[in-house]
Amino acid sequence: MTAPRERVIEDYFLAQCRAHGFLCLKFLSPARGGVPDRIVVAPSGTVFVEVKRPGGQLRKRQQLTHTKLRRHGAEVHVVDDKRSVDVFIAHLLKTSSDQQRAAP
Repeated sequence: MTAPRERVIEDYFLAQCRAHGFLCLKFLSPARGGVPDRIVVAPSGTVFVEVKRPGGQLRKRQQLTHTKLRRHGAEVHVVDDKRSVDVFIAHLLKTSSDQQRAAP
């Protein structure tokens, strides 16, 4: 059996973001290569997400860009299967509920 294509993972990712009310934007930067595929805006904050096919590896340019984003305080995630998408969504939901509990 062959692994699902990246598009299958991205479709699932988009469906899960929409189902939870997150804004999920396609990120294109013609002047800079290696940027993550998506920007997700959720109540807990804004994060970058790279979508890969199952077992897919980041290219060197992507690794460098992710490192630079993190160094500047950005949160960057990589998802490559439905389970990692579910873990990502759970992270956003938990972070959001933690922030709500901490709010005065």
